[in-house]
Amino acid sequence: MSLPRFHLPAAEWAAPHLTLSDDEAQHCSRVMRKQAGDSIEIFDGEGRVAVCEITHVSKAEVQARIISESCVQPFQTSIHLLPALIKGEPFEWLLEKAVELGAASVQPVITERTVIHLDAAQAEKKLAKWRRHMIESAKQCHTPFVPEFKAPAAFAVGVKFQADFKVVPALSERSRTLKQALPESKPASVAVLIGPEGDFTAEEEAQAFAAGFVPVTLGPLVLRAETASIATLAILGHELR
Repeated sequence: MSLPRFHLPAAEWAAPHLTLSDDEAQHCSRVMRKQAGDSIEIFDGEGRVAVCEITHVSKAEVQARIISESCVQPFQTSIHLLPALIKGEPFEWLLEKAVELGAASVQPVITERTVIHLDAAQAEKKLAKWRRHMIESAKQCHTPFVPEFKAPAAFAVGVKFQADFKVVPALSERSRTLKQALPESKPASVAVLIGPEGDFTAEEEAQAFAAGFVPVTLGPLVLRAETASIATLAILGHELR
């Protein structure tokens, strides 16, 4: 049976003693009811995982000592997701599955048909909530990686994302299957641009093509934005990993 897992950012590691605080400490001590002497796993979201023994528990923090440590190497091909910002629950589901499928980063883009608009105060709270949601997903599926989550960017900024290979699912006569579109040599990085409900405008689609995004088809059915994101990640993961 796997040990309960908790997240500690790489910048806060000070081996051989690690300290959980805030949400992670409360989850460990109050929700999981872990005590001194119990074994847990702590991961940094960048591939490092440590089996630890809890040495001290208080209301504010949980202290643990590393028993053993391992480091998982990242995938040879990093896949970066650029989904149009969509409504709350579907977007959180998208983030959860992006973690499970090994996305290296997620950066939402604001398109002409995006219906979600956040002011500065809302954006700060939403970003914290979304990042927390991704950490919880990583803990649940026991992946050692948490994708980098970037603040939403304007569409014109998103299409400038630099990658060795760039794709956009599109209902276009130019679209090919992902397998057909992939280059012969395995790319080190892939960017995936996903449209909103209602898809990109013709101008945005043309802008994406001009920026080097290759149009691909995901089959004869029209998919929701979150479904298209996950389908593309799954297919690319199968073909490239």
